Amino acid sequence: MIRPIVSFLPILLVFFLSCAAFVPAPAFAETAQPERKGALSLNEIGIGTGYAWGSLNGESEDISVYPGFVRFGFSANGLLGIKSSRNTLQLTVEPFVNAVSGSEDGIEAGCALGVRYLHEVSRPLALYLEASVAPMYYSIDSVEQGKAGFNFLDQFGAGLQYRVAPAMALFGGYRFRHLSHAGFADRSNDGINTNALVLGFSWLY
Repeated sequence: MIRPIVSFLPILLVFFLSCAAFVPAPAFAETAQPERKGALSLNEIGIGTGYAWGSLNGESEDISVYPGFVRFGFSANGLLGIKSSRNTLQLTVEPFVNAVSGSEDGIEAGCALGVRYLHEVSRPLALYLEASVAPMYYSIDSVEQGKAGFNFLDQFGAGLQYRVAPAMALFGGYRFRHLSHAGFADRSNDGINTNALVLGFSWLY
């Protein structure tokens, strides 16, 4: 049942990207707005997908993961006193439901909390570095993590964001993913490492 869902994810992304063209840009996105001192401000809402791959030590087959996520970025520049218009530090919230395919199909579901630092290389193009940790549910029994249940998903990555309009951008990058329960559960905890390529679309504020 997971495989039909997996094959449908790219179609959903194309649909969302097509709809994005009809979303009006916020009027204030045309000009830079000063950050309010001591305040967090929502400056990005995005959607994304991708592909992750890895293997389980106790299994002969590789695993594939098909991410599906929504991300909310909150600029912390005002809170931290960052005045440069070319640099942004975001606090991020990223709910996700990821389809997993391998010797056993299942899902990863949770919400990642993290940070993303963006540096504008040129006017339309920015480089970003990111890190997050996500309390999550992993639905697959494995030698590494034992029975299905609670885990954490740690992610570290880098990528590019390209503005296609004053208030719209494409992003894509690489993420290293580490899944474990950090000793919070009474079962094996060898950890599962995977590599991921992600891409998506954001509305900027």
